[in-house]
Amino acid sequence: MEQEGPWESMRAEQENGELLSEDERTEASKDPREEEQQGNVKEVWISMSDGSRSEKCSDRFLHCLSQVPCGSLIAWIILLVGLGGLTGGLLIGAQKTRDMLANDEFLWFIEYTLIGVVVSMFVIGTLLLCVGHISTEPTSRHVFQSTKKNICAQGLNIFLMIFCYILGFSWMVASVVLAVPVYLLSLLYFVDFTVKQADGKLDKCINLVHYGLEKQEFCGADFQNFEREGKQLIVSYIAALVSSILIAISLIHFMIAISANLAHLRNSRIATLNAYDDDMANSKLVADTTM
Repeated sequence: MEQEGPWESMRAEQENGELLSEDERTEASKDPREEEQQGNVKEVWISMSDGSRSEKCSDRFLHCLSQVPCGSLIAWIILLVGLGGLTGGLLIGAQKTRDMLANDEFLWFIEYTLIGVVVSMFVIGTLLLCVGHISTEPTSRHVFQSTKKNICAQGLNIFLMIFCYILGFSWMVASVVLAVPVYLLSLLYFVDFTVKQADGKLDKCINLVHYGLEKQEFCGADFQNFEREGKQLIVSYIAALVSSILIAISLIHFMIAISANLAHLRNSRIATLNAYDDDMANSKLVADTTM
């Protein structure tokens, strides 16, 4: 014979005795298994809430890192490195070129042009970084939450992409221009400038008119000084050339980041339109059911 549990015996006594009230009937009809399940759910909920409150430092760091536009930030850092190298290389190179040619008016415009270019590129790079930050996936959902704002954000990113494309092509042309003095100065390492003088002696001479400069000739001891200063000068122009290439690479990196942000903005707009269509369909279905 199976023994009755305490709960079943208590229920039998209540049913055989007086009439039960509504509260007593509810309590008596409750299953202890359901109470245990509810208790377990409460314990799990409390443990989950405690775990969410006590987040680890690594989780918070990853959450903050997800808000950082890493692609645009890396491109901005490369841009700053390129601008710094270009400024130092061209300033030192222009000054040493004037000393080597003994001409204070040579490349007189380089300082003014360099100031305008560097300041403009710094402002443009910072603007691209800001737009990249607000167009990144976690941030764009808060800034461009409506359909009109999303369309404006897409137009802004498309404009900046075209602008970066034009700037990138311009800096590639600038890199080609900066490669010219590097090539001319590298001739001092590979070309033999020995010529036969009028008196029959062999001597090293160079005439700058053959290289697109003013008519100026260096021979003998002057050529040795010119060669020594030219070999030192090539380092500055190589630094300027590499910096120009870095700036072009940073603009290409900006275009990649803008393309990714533009794709995210389009996907979020399509998802919003689909959700709106689903809501309209559900509301229409509810209205038809009510009628």
